[in-house]
Amino acid sequence: MFKKIAIAVLCAMPFVASAQNTQIKLGHMDVQALFMSLPETAEIETSLKALGAQLEGEVKRMEEEYTRKLTEFKQGEATWDETIKKNRMEELQTLQVKMQNYYQTAQLQLQQKQEELQAPIREKIKKAISDVCVENGFLYVFDTNTMLYKSDSAIDITALVKKKMGVK
Repeated sequence: MFKKIAIAVLCAMPFVASAQNTQIKLGHMDVQALFMSLPETAEIETSLKALGAQLEGEVKRMEEEYTRKLTEFKQGEATWDETIKKNRMEELQTLQVKMQNYYQTAQLQLQQKQEELQAPIREKIKKAISDVCVENGFLYVFDTNTMLYKSDSAIDITALVKKKMGVK
């Protein structure tokens, strides 16, 4: 039995020795901070604000129309017969549904536009991180926004990625 254990230990020694000689390089960076520091991000924000203002203007126009029709309804309600009241109430309800639908559609459109504009930048960041990892021998890179612990000796690769992307 002792011989079998000794042989197993002797056979495993080369693997343990080679594993100790290999340095495992782990890196980290704040991807969100990098994203926000890029000049393209400001352009995206400007585009999204312009689209948001346009969509908000339409919502405001619809709200004004609803308010105007509601005021007309309240003023004429006492003098109208039931058919006119019913017709005007249905019109108000239809406007309300249209406003809600438009608001939801506008929110979705804004989110889709944001994703569309940010996708190329995210790919650019992903490629730069990948290139830095290959060039510098990193096995893993973690995003500091999702880490629970980071040692003081951990390697921050943000500067390398910014350099790779041409960002100062």
